[in-house]
Amino acid sequence: MMRGLLAAIQLGLLDMRGDLRRFGLLIVCLAVGTTLIAAVGSVGASIRQAVERDAAVIMGGDVELSRADRPATPEELAVFGKFGTVAAVIDTNVRAQSDEHDAFVDLVSVGPGYPLIGQISSPDLPAGQKPEQFLGAGPDGVYGALVDPVLLDQLGAKVGDVVQLGGTPFQARGTLGKLPDAAVRGFRLGLSTLISIDGFTTLSDMTSPLPGLGTYYRYKVLSAAGGAEALRTALGQALGDTGWTIRTPRDALGPMVHYYDLFLRFLVIVGLASLLIGGVSVWTGISAYISERASIIAVMRSVGANRGRIFLHFFTQIATLALIGVGVGVLIGASVGLLALPIVGQAIGVPLAPALYAQPLLIAAAVGLLTAFAFSYLPLQQALNIQPIILFRSMGLAAPQFAWRGLLLSVQIVPVIVSAAAFIWLAIVMTGDPILVAAFVVAGAVAAVLFRLAIGLATAGLRRLPESANPIVRRALRNISNPGSNAPAVVISVGMALATLIVVLVLDVNLSHEYLGASVFDVPTFVASDLFKDEAAKLKSMEGPTSDIVDFTATPMLRGAVTAVNDTPAASLKARGSEALFLLSGDIPLTYRLEMPATSKLVEGIWWPADYGGPPLVSLHQSLRSGLGLKLGDKVTFDVFGDTITATVANFRDYSWQGGTDFLAAFSPGVLEGYPATLLGAVKAAPGKEDAVARSLASALPDVKFIAIGETLDQITKALGQLSLAATLVGALAVGNGLFVLIASLATGRQQRRADALITKVLGANRFEVIGVLVVQYVLLAAFAAILATAFGIGLAWLLTSIMLDVDFALDSVVLIAVDIGAIAIVSVLGATTILSALRIAPARLLREL
Repeated sequence: MMRGLLAAIQLGLLDMRGDLRRFGLLIVCLAVGTTLIAAVGSVGASIRQAVERDAAVIMGGDVELSRADRPATPEELAVFGKFGTVAAVIDTNVRAQSDEHDAFVDLVSVGPGYPLIGQISSPDLPAGQKPEQFLGAGPDGVYGALVDPVLLDQLGAKVGDVVQLGGTPFQARGTLGKLPDAAVRGFRLGLSTLISIDGFTTLSDMTSPLPGLGTYYRYKVLSAAGGAEALRTALGQALGDTGWTIRTPRDALGPMVHYYDLFLRFLVIVGLASLLIGGVSVWTGISAYISERASIIAVMRSVGANRGRIFLHFFTQIATLALIGVGVGVLIGASVGLLALPIVGQAIGVPLAPALYAQPLLIAAAVGLLTAFAFSYLPLQQALNIQPIILFRSMGLAAPQFAWRGLLLSVQIVPVIVSAAAFIWLAIVMTGDPILVAAFVVAGAVAAVLFRLAIGLATAGLRRLPESANPIVRRALRNISNPGSNAPAVVISVGMALATLIVVLVLDVNLSHEYLGASVFDVPTFVASDLFKDEAAKLKSMEGPTSDIVDFTATPMLRGAVTAVNDTPAASLKARGSEALFLLSGDIPLTYRLEMPATSKLVEGIWWPADYGGPPLVSLHQSLRSGLGLKLGDKVTFDVFGDTITATVANFRDYSWQGGTDFLAAFSPGVLEGYPATLLGAVKAAPGKEDAVARSLASALPDVKFIAIGETLDQITKALGQLSLAATLVGALAVGNGLFVLIASLATGRQQRRADALITKVLGANRFEVIGVLVVQYVLLAAFAAILATAFGIGLAWLLTSIMLDVDFALDSVVLIAVDIGAIAIVSVLGATTILSALRIAPARLLREL
């Protein structure tokens, strides 16, 4: 028995040997989907392990408590101390000044015990000495600082020199490399400088060069018992609702991890989509192959081969192809994971060493093999139902129509159900998101059913239409509507591939908008606060097409304090989150705007019209919805120069600090214009002209201190731009994979088309007419599939964008139209060219081959 089994497998492999090239697209489609899933799983596993393994090092403790309005009271510090060792850190932004230069500083002030774990990277800090001691006051009363080397260069200073930080002299006692808890600090504006908390208390000018950048008080807690989640719960219960934000390492990894999480979700969606269209490729390719091997099946059945032997013969071939495609995908995915891990770690600030993770690779392999089996099983069942008498009667041009109802009501459907269940289970293990997997499964099933019903209705309608007077159109419509036509297979395969492409393209556009919305706009090179109108006018006059200053904007700025929300005094409000605490911390920068700036995007509500002249309205940062429990229509009362102003919340917006000039609270026109205000100026220098602009600003306005923030903001822009580029490249890969499926789908019914074309030619049609019929036929089929796929794909993309990615939804209609036109062109041209070989040879020879 074993010898017969091996002989059947060998025969199947030998039979496929001459047809390997035709399965290239099938192998590529399986490899691409498996590669994406293997790579995503490997990177995700690496991040999870890094966070779990180095949690305390990443955080600088087991948990971190923070707030923006005040430091901890002695009573609160005593509570912190009950749970472990405590170290205090204060983060703020100040100006740094030397005799000739200014800079924008990310100031880190540390207390005794910092760092609780890990080491500060500085060649000048003596081993074993805590920075708080090293940076204490010298004999002359001047405190010390560890300064970023780039900041020293910007200030024209060196180690040992005295520079001004926040208006107070500090001695640069060394250079600062990297802080051990840098990863959880997220994006920081400015170059880092480390001082002691005692030195921080001597700062004479705490005014931030940018509005809304407050001072944040952080406390690291390292517990001997460990367990970040348990410690957070215990601290939360001990402190109650006192406004402290308690973060674990995962919570604190900053906005870059949020953006990277979006990218991972996008990759998972693309991976599942690639496997789905890879499955379509398997279905169409194997269906065409079974049809063209129908005569071989007839011969095998005639000489006594049973159903099991036929199944084993073709299953051997399919399994071989699947192993090749999935194996290539796993190898490439593992290699991508190894190469990408250090790059990803650098982007998010978490060290990720190259490593191989068995579970993601095994899951990717299993999902790929299941996809190949599930989509090839139905064509295999079609092969088993072939009877010799039917094939000899049809001259082996095509297999008989598949009996779907019989399959659904028989035990033959059990392997498909088991494969689908296993696929769903593995997908849930891989993604950890049952909703995402369910959405894909339901969407795929619904799409297949809708496309099949639509083409059924369309062909039924074509049969009832009067025949066209044009012979080419008439024959094309007959080819579509005739029983046994390959129209359903073409529409389903082209439609599924196109729908998947559209989903990927729309998600790519929305994800890129999310990244670019946070990074790509006119990033200011220099900012200056407290400008007067004549100074702003002078700066505006320096802007021009021939000037090194390409843009200047001035934003009015004044200060006020929130005194009540919905008649509840501010002192009685419970604030959560740094923005809410900052809003209630006292005087904060305010502004008024006619138009919403490019750095902002509406999250809820609408922006006021340009000619608005009604009661006071205010636009707030979106974090205040949860931080203060605010909603549209709520009343917020401000004290501005002793006057009470109550404004209605008109909208909530989000913004990126890369713009440099946005505020937590912005008023509608006609409310604050009568109060004295200064101007916040943002200067954009032409690329490569930053130094020249700095010199011209210093010459034109020597009394104004401009802060160079463009380089810092560009770092964020570049990081987000890299993710956007990666998303685009992955989207392009999926598009290419979908185009492969479009090409592969045209294999269905190829033999029958060649025979029909030959017979038509023998009956008197010329080559132009034969090719024209196929071009019209496939243009109609592809256009019909494109209409269905576009509508379905946009709907599914909206669902995934809103629920899975949680980003704003937008369409790039130009790209979608271009993809649809391209797909129609590819299908029509390739569909017609499949018969060219039949038209170039003698009819008798081709008939003998058929």
